[in-house]
Amino acid sequence: MTNSLSISADQQKLIANATRIQIIHLLKDEELTAKEVADKLGKTAGTVHYHIQLLFNGGILELVKEQRKGGIIEKYYRSKSTRFELIDEDNTKPSSISTNLLLDDEEKKQFLLELEQLFVRWESQVTNDSTKKEYKVYCTFQENA
Repeated sequence: MTNSLSISADQQKLIANATRIQIIHLLKDEELTAKEVADKLGKTAGTVHYHIQLLFNGGILELVKEQRKGGIIEKYYRSKSTRFELIDEDNTKPSSISTNLLLDDEEKKQFLLELEQLFVRWESQVTNDSTKKEYKVYCTFQENA
């Protein structure tokens, strides 16, 4: 899953939650039930089910299959993406790109170094091509509480 998902401001608010971030990333590579997600995260099934329903109803997760197990119907979910583009008010084009990462201090340092190297590489491309437009690129790196 490498494609980003265009989301609205309301959807952006929906994914601005640590538990939901963990769920989105856990469901990026495999389809799981709310109970399986709860077990992997060490959280209660009720809490995880609540967050999964919000993410599903908000269009961030998809229901991939339902399976009857005894008298219960198990629902398996998968993330549509772990990268998100906030669309502008008229829903025409992305105005920003974002993702949520789970990093330790060393990984954060490495990520910022690689991001800086990417900026330097593109900044160093000098051109007189009048067909090119100038874009402001900015990144905000903040810890979600």
